[in-house]
Amino acid sequence: MNDFLPWHCLETGEGPALLLLHGLGASSFSWRELIPRLALRFHLLAPDLPAHGATPAAATPDFRLPTLVDGLLALLDRRGIRRCAVAGNSLGGGLAVLLAARAPERVTALALLDPAVVLKRYPLLFQPLRLPGLGHLTALALGPWIVPWGLKLAYHRRELITPEVVAGYAPTFRPLANRLGLMRLARENDPWPPEEVKALLASLHQPVVILWGEEDPILPVSQAAQLHALLPRAELHLLPGVGHAPQEEAPEATAEILIAFLAAAGKNE
Repeated sequence: MNDFLPWHCLETGEGPALLLLHGLGASSFSWRELIPRLALRFHLLAPDLPAHGATPAAATPDFRLPTLVDGLLALLDRRGIRRCAVAGNSLGGGLAVLLAARAPERVTALALLDPAVVLKRYPLLFQPLRLPGLGHLTALALGPWIVPWGLKLAYHRRELITPEVVAGYAPTFRPLANRLGLMRLARENDPWPPEEVKALLASLHQPVVILWGEEDPILPVSQAAQLHALLPRAELHLLPGVGHAPQEEAPEATAEILIAFLAAAGKNE
């Protein structure tokens, strides 16, 4: 675990630690609207996963999700964080679940925002990266030009796709090594079998809140009901008029839910 190169990580705020994990193809930039709303109450850590944002692809030996969890534990060790709550969007939600199952003594609570947990196949957006031959060509062809197209798929509120937002997400797609890293991430991880998901979720003992955009075109809202059925004690909040990234499209509502949930979870520790 100590062999990991340092990952770029935004760190701010005071209070109980809260780790923020972004989705595939995104970066810590996706938490920009939430960070100022939470920093007065929490010690926030928002890393860029390898091949995303400012963390190079070489910062991980491979892109299997258990290896990325090792990297997250190494990051927490470097920052001196023994216990924290974890919030994850999309891929970050899947990593949050794995982290909580792997190191339950270190994760106090889970907030899952449109998490990639109960999906049966990869979203169509990422399918080309998984294909032999075509995946490599797709990685070569990708670049910052893909960002507006990807945001149009992710956001329900298209008016939020501003030049500043496009520029904020562009760094992930500039280096070829990053684009090849995204290909490896898609290829080295298959959707979890239903029985594995059921067993994984049954092993969780932390308080859980689920937030899901009702207009999510990437991970449809029907998955929220499936996940909630496997986590019956979890809170479930469906957000109308919101797509795949609640923290960006509904930051005020998302922050209110997280603050109330984490305050209650903290009292019950």
